Amino acid sequence: MTKKKESIRDYRFSDGILKQKADDIASSVTRDITQFNTRGVTADTVTAFETLAQEFDDLPTDEEAQGDVSDATEIKDAAAEALKVKIRTIRTMAQNKWGDGAAKYRSFGFEGMDDMNDSDLHRLGKRVGRRATANLAALESEGLTEDMITALGTANTTFDDAIDAMEDKVKDRDLSTQSRVDKGNACYKELVRLCNIGKDLWAARDEAKYNDYVIYNTPGGTAPSEPPPPGS
Repeated sequence: MTKKKESIRDYRFSDGILKQKADDIASSVTRDITQFNTRGVTADTVTAFETLAQEFDDLPTDEEAQGDVSDATEIKDAAAEALKVKIRTIRTMAQNKWGDGAAKYRSFGFEGMDDMNDSDLHRLGKRVGRRATANLAALESEGLTEDMITALGTANTTFDDAIDAMEDKVKDRDLSTQSRVDKGNACYKELVRLCNIGKDLWAARDEAKYNDYVIYNTPGGTAPSEPPPPGS
């Protein structure tokens, strides 16, 4: 299945400025509603535009969504460290029992633990649990117990759940961002339409009112070439 192409912001200013401009234009159109009526724009049109802008403003910001991801990542990292502590204890026992060059020690696969990604660390936790169980009798003299192996498994499950929770927050952030961009673009599209009508109504008639419908503070009133800023 082809991945859906991500939307990008059509407007060249922040989300907060978009909401403020929408409020300003709604006010100007209401003031000039008699003239706008000749172009099919009514009070209901303005109300619908204000509702659209408010729905956009009520959406969680990109910063909030990223904050949730950061919180989940911190929890996941803490769970990873807790798992590593338990693995290190068993590693020390195995090293003292057989030496790090022995086949039994190598079967645990401890090497490179601190540089492993999340998936590999979780697999290591599972493997160490299995090898510890298989070698429990041999490692009892080093202090290994069934309770320690159970605690290792619990820590690994907690870590796995934390990975899933973090990934869910990443997905939520992506969906939230997509929703905000789509809603913002819809708001901006209507903003442009109303501004085009307003400029046409007041061109060569009232410069002050014409300027009320100019979106960008540039010499030509057009969007600057730089891309829109992320977030709000």
